[in-house]
Amino acid sequence: MRKSKTLVAVPSAQEWKILFPKIPYGKTLERPYAIGGLFDAACVGIGIVNFASNLTKLICTKKYFQVIVVGIAGALPRSGLKTGNLVRVDEECVGDVGYFNGSEFRSFFKKPQIISATPPKFAPPSIANLAGVRGISVNTLTANKQVLKYRAKFFSAQVESMEAAAAFRISHTLGVQIFEVRAISNFTGDMDKNRWNFKQSLLSLKKEVLLPMWENVK
Repeated sequence: MRKSKTLVAVPSAQEWKILFPKIPYGKTLERPYAIGGLFDAACVGIGIVNFASNLTKLICTKKYFQVIVVGIAGALPRSGLKTGNLVRVDEECVGDVGYFNGSEFRSFFKKPQIISATPPKFAPPSIANLAGVRGISVNTLTANKQVLKYRAKFFSAQVESMEAAAAFRISHTLGVQIFEVRAISNFTGDMDKNRWNFKQSLLSLKKEVLLPMWENVK
């Protein structure tokens, strides 16, 4: 049977509660929340390993032809982005595979190991119309200025999050379309979450990207 549904994959419970405030997230891995007949949503998990294992299970057990990862991200140094901006992430790299030489971080690789999303011409219009950027996925956030500047320069990346490199690789392996949309909630290195534009940036993502996407299929 042809896979016909799209999965909206939300990493964390905090993000889920803003995007779907009336829907409990706890059992969405077993029973994704249905949005009309063409979309499901699930709270998939924080970090590369949790997200990868849970997403693989969802794709392999449900009828999805497309995955859309949505959530917050931090803007890397010299990205030109501001909090509240919405971006489509077209390329991802794993940003913390490397080593520390003293206090300085270095990648194990001589050049970035880039994984691409599905071309935006295949995306829903509310995603295709966003500005495209490159992201890095990391398991650990940091306030270390050397690490942040190195990651931004070496990977030529604009945003940092914690999951989507795994989603890109898994989706390609399983023959599923993959897109990623991020709302910029903070600048990387700022560990004071009281300064993060968390709620409003996600509400903007819902209004500008998700609701038009769902309404277009009614």
